[in-house]
Amino acid sequence: MTDETLLRGDGLGYDVATRTLWNDLGVVAEPHTAVAVRGVSGQGKTTLLRCLGGLERPTRGSVSVLGIDIHAAARHEQRRLRRDVIGFVTQDHAVVPEWSVRQNLGVVRPRGVTRQELDIRVATALDVVGLGGRQRIRAGLLSGGEQQRIAVARVLVQQPRVVLADEPTASLDDVSAAMVRDGLELIRQRGGAVVVATHDLELASWCEAEVDLGAPIVNS
Repeated sequence: MTDETLLRGDGLGYDVATRTLWNDLGVVAEPHTAVAVRGVSGQGKTTLLRCLGGLERPTRGSVSVLGIDIHAAARHEQRRLRRDVIGFVTQDHAVVPEWSVRQNLGVVRPRGVTRQELDIRVATALDVVGLGGRQRIRAGLLSGGEQQRIAVARVLVQQPRVVLADEPTASLDDVSAAMVRDGLELIRQRGGAVVVATHDLELASWCEAEVDLGAPIVNS
């Protein structure tokens, strides 16, 4: 692995009972790049992202983040990587509806960031995703597309080196989908890497590389 590689998965495989969802996969994410994970529903796109983020262990293979084997690392090191290095954009937004937009973004306050800097990051992130000036609104009053934009704004506030995004534009209208892409593009421009599971052909074409999960394998 080169010094420029932010995330690398080698020989990755995942089994569920007698079915192999995918096998011998390689994933490489370097600064300023985006990788699309493609495959039909049920092929384990979400599972692969969870394995890459250290939330789930693959049946085979290894995952390194900044040169650290995330599954072999101590728990405190895994927590550090997920707090400071890896950002997640999930399908369900992970937005707390009773909280304000500002409160939902403030939960990822990176270590060492002052309150003043956090306020600047929040305001800037909301401007990028088209929600500027809406910090005090209760998140549950926003549409699904707007809540997904909050999820992207959250990683803009966090400023991780690697973002793992799970179907971030699914079921969004064209305006919301474009703003989500704008947010991910800003992460890439800042030197981060984006790995995105998607059925969205436009989002996939925005990526430089693609990982095709192929057809599930039935073990004999």
